[in-house]
Amino acid sequence: MPILTIKIAEETLRAEVQKLDKRVQLLAVNETKKKDAFRVTLLKGGKTGSASIKKDLVKEYLAEGSKGNELRKALGRAVSHLSIQYR
Repeated sequence: MPILTIKIAEETLRAEVQKLDKRVQLLAVNETKKKDAFRVTLLKGGKTGSASIKKDLVKEYLAEGSKGNELRKALGRAVSHLSIQYR
């Protein structure tokens, strides 16, 4: 397995976000200060939001060959938060 870089993580996360909701765009993927997670910035319908995704989740997802449900759940929570309409 190749070394996990931001570019590999971004490609993986972008693909998973598109599977969850085609209207959501992945704006940026950055490392956190502690370097144990990625900060993911998402955009949907003019709303932006961010989530912290642990590197271990991305590594597990890549190792299991698209069977990692934990990564999908974490991204799903971030995407669903963008979908909430406050009135």
